[in-house]
Amino acid sequence: MGVAPGKQRAANTVQVPGSRLPDCTHACGSCSPCRLVMVSFVCASIEEAETCPMAYKCMCKNKSYPVP
Repeated sequence: MGVAPGKQRAANTVQVPGSRLPDCTHACGSCSPCRLVMVSFVCASIEEAETCPMAYKCMCKNKSYPVP
């Protein structure tokens, strides 16, 4: 499927209303590339799955850094 002239295809990003994803630009110091990853936790039961907490970390070369 082509893109009409004068139009650009949107990047595949997740957008959450009222929020922005954390920025890892300077979180990993001199390590590159520093990437944002989502960490999910194992919930005790299926009923808790919808409210299971999630967090973000910055990762570079298999080392995690706190999100600024």
